[in-house]
Amino acid sequence: MKELEYNKNIIEDLGLTEMQVLNIISRWYVNGMMPDIIQNEDGWELDELVDTIFFEKFDEEKLIKDTIFSIEWHINKKK
Repeated sequence: MKELEYNKNIIEDLGLTEMQVLNIISRWYVNGMMPDIIQNEDGWELDELVDTIFFEKFDEEKLIKDTIFSIEWHINKKK
């Protein structure tokens, strides 16, 4: 197997979005690629934290898209 070099800018170099990074972290953690020991001070595990952030951002993006669609629909309706 080819040895990977350390790259502190790998996320930027690969052009990953925040949503993609959150998804990768969640999948790695849930599939056992990272130990189940990462928690915050409230006892939330990493996958719970990441999923919460992911779905907040997902809902935020959906709201923005729905708002843009609604504005465009109203503009086109007046034409």
